[in-house]
Amino acid sequence: MKNRTILITCSQSQSPEFRHLLERVGARVLEIPTIEIKARLNPALDESIENIRHYQWIMFTSAHGVQIFMDRAQKMGDLSDWTDSTTFPSICCIGPATAKKTEEYGFQANLVPHIYQAEGILEDFIHLHNGDITNLHILIPRASQARKILPNTLKDKGAIVDVVAIYDTVVPKTSRLRLTELLKNESPDLITFTSSSTVTNFVALAPEHISLQKFCYAAIGPITAATAKAYGLKIVTQAKKSSIPGLVSAIENYFSCEETPPPK
Repeated sequence: MKNRTILITCSQSQSPEFRHLLERVGARVLEIPTIEIKARLNPALDESIENIRHYQWIMFTSAHGVQIFMDRAQKMGDLSDWTDSTTFPSICCIGPATAKKTEEYGFQANLVPHIYQAEGILEDFIHLHNGDITNLHILIPRASQARKILPNTLKDKGAIVDVVAIYDTVVPKTSRLRLTELLKNESPDLITFTSSSTVTNFVALAPEHISLQKFCYAAIGPITAATAKAYGLKIVTQAKKSSIPGLVSAIENYFSCEETPPPK
C-alpha cells in the first residue's frame, strides 16, 4: 500500500476516518467529495419525534440519518426523557458506524444485521420476530433518494411503516472543477465508492473528455458495486463487510495480492 494513491469520494463527514485508516497503512489519499448531506427539516420529522412512543421500532439506515434525527429531537426537547424511558422504541441500525452514532446520543442499537444493507435488515428483523411482523409500527427516517426495498418489503409483510425523508444527498458545488483538475493531473491507483450516490455523482461530475473506464475502482458493498458496473466502471475489489474499515481491508488485500510476485 505504500505510496499508492487512493481517491475517496465520500461526504466530508465520512472522510476523516477513511483517510486516517488508509494513511495508517501507507496510502497517499486524495479527497473529492461527490455527495453533500443537506438536512431536510419538515413537519413530518417533527411529528414523528413528537409521537416517538407511537412506534415499536426505529430503523436508521445511515449515521447521517441518526445525527439529523437526534439533533432535531434535541432542539425540540431533552433526549434524557427518551433514554430514561422504558417505552422508547427499539432501534435497528444498518451497520456498526450507524450504531456507534446512536451511542453518541446515549442510545444502544437493539439490532445490527449481519449484512450491512437493507436486505440484511429484512432478513434479521423478520427472523427476530419469528417471521411475523404484522402490525408492528416502524419509523424509518432516511435519505430522500433511498431504495424502496426496505419499507416496501416490511409493508408487504404486514408492518405499518412511516418513511420520513430527513435529508438529501446533493452534488457539492466546488467538486466538478476539483475533479476535472485532479483527473487531468493525477492517475489514482484506485477510486473508492461508499454508496451508489457517490458513483452516480462521480460520473456526472467527471469531464466528458476523460475516459472513466481506464481507472480501477473499489466499492463498499454489492449495491454500490452494481451501480458502478452499470456505468461500465471496473470494480477490482469490494468490502466483505459494508463498512469503511471493511473497505480499507479489501483495498489493502487487493494491493497486497498485486505486489506479491508470482511463484517461480
